[in-house]
Amino acid sequence: MGGLLITLEGIEGSGKSTQMRFIQSRLSSLDVPHVCSREPGGTNLCADLRALLLTQHPSGEKWNPLAELLLFSADRTQHVETVVRPALRDGKVVVLDRFEDSTRAYQGVQGVSPSTMSALGQIVLDGLRPNLTLLFDADPEKTLSRAAVRNKSRSGFSETRFDAESLVFHKRVREEFLKIAHQEPSRVHIINGEASQEAVADDVWAIVSQKLAQHLSEPDLQRVADVR
Repeated sequence: MGGLLITLEGIEGSGKSTQMRFIQSRLSSLDVPHVCSREPGGTNLCADLRALLLTQHPSGEKWNPLAELLLFSADRTQHVETVVRPALRDGKVVVLDRFEDSTRAYQGVQGVSPSTMSALGQIVLDGLRPNLTLLFDADPEKTLSRAAVRNKSRSGFSETRFDAESLVFHKRVREEFLKIAHQEPSRVHIINGEASQEAVADDVWAIVSQKLAQHLSEPDLQRVADVR
């Protein structure tokens, strides 16, 4: 089986991380070699960058949008070269909680020009593109409520910087994600993030298994179908 890169995207609280666990469980049940990771923070060094990027600074100082883009790009460069490319070369399925589309959406609404993001992306990714992207779409008012519940349930959880942005901000990010999906419909599949976790998981696996079928050997295809 050739390497396969699957990315999960969406606004805060859209259910990406939960669905990542469902996908991981199903891949494990099929004995499909895989790596599940996230951005930012997919390596030991990147974990420190994640804290810098997602935790609100005690001073109240905020990142300049371009500085923020460069930090996310540093994280992605390290992650891609340390985790993603080696796994793909080994023929594994790589599933990522956020990737380049998040940069295009979040930094885009903060005023970073598409040309700047594109130029930097070419350097960082060097032609690497997801084979499949799942966009979990939902009303920001609902997803922010979910995120608030999640944050309260995790003692000492501090990755709340983007959660704290205004509703208007999250609506604009959602619009940017949907714009990307409409521009690249063959790669980006929109998932109803407001459905139940089980219904979403079924929709996700129907799409993922179809993509897997293009990469699996013939004897493995029935195993994929059986896990649907």
